[in-house]
Amino acid sequence: MIITIAKHQFLTLARSAQTWMIAAILALLFGYLFLQQLETFLNIQDQLSLQDYPVGLSGYMSVRYLQPLALAFTFVAPLFGMRAFSDEFSRHTYALWQSSPVSTAALVLGKFIGMSMVMLLLVLIAVGMLFIMISFAPIDLPIVFSAATGLALCACASMACGLFFSSMTRHNVVAIISSLALLVLLWLLGSASFGELPIQAISQLSIASHLSGFFQGYLQSADVAYFILMTLMFLGLTVVRLDSLRQNGY
Repeated sequence: MIITIAKHQFLTLARSAQTWMIAAILALLFGYLFLQQLETFLNIQDQLSLQDYPVGLSGYMSVRYLQPLALAFTFVAPLFGMRAFSDEFSRHTYALWQSSPVSTAALVLGKFIGMSMVMLLLVLIAVGMLFIMISFAPIDLPIVFSAATGLALCACASMACGLFFSSMTRHNVVAIISSLALLVLLWLLGSASFGELPIQAISQLSIASHLSGFFQGYLQSADVAYFILMTLMFLGLTVVRLDSLRQNGY
């Protein structure tokens, strides 16, 4: 049943004009940023040759091209998640799900998987641009794989956040504003300077502080666990929210 719901959600997004508009805008962003950073790398070859351990093309593009895209995916992912349940509420079709034999957890997981498939395709497009250079320069696959993992985990966690806020309201605008506000706060926690140790621990909740290692080729278990737990937390909160609606006879 989860696979059926995931397929339905994926096809719904694939048929949506909004999805293709977002994909087109992101493709333009990918191409512009890719060409800009590639030109910059070629222009600083003389400077890099003077270093003892010059950074390679894959490492440079991972930090300068893929890392900024993490912020873009953070803002785009909730756009897919915001309509998952708010549209069901506004169209009064959620009652059909409640009367079906599908469990709330299966419904949430199915919708999340379907939306994640769309986001992962966009991540593959962004990462795939690096392989255009394979005829001209060797590609460091571990670095590219690490960066792709970071993008995918960040996008899925952001989408789970959008999914949760979608279950909180029937208004799409309220859902997207609420999810983006929380995600921006989580990004800003990493840029704040904290003096005291208890307050400094709050910065460990920052998205940015757990992302940088991925784009430098370091897959640390703490960073992976952060995004997995963040995703599971929002999915769990979504299940709790929908179960409460079912119990209250919404």
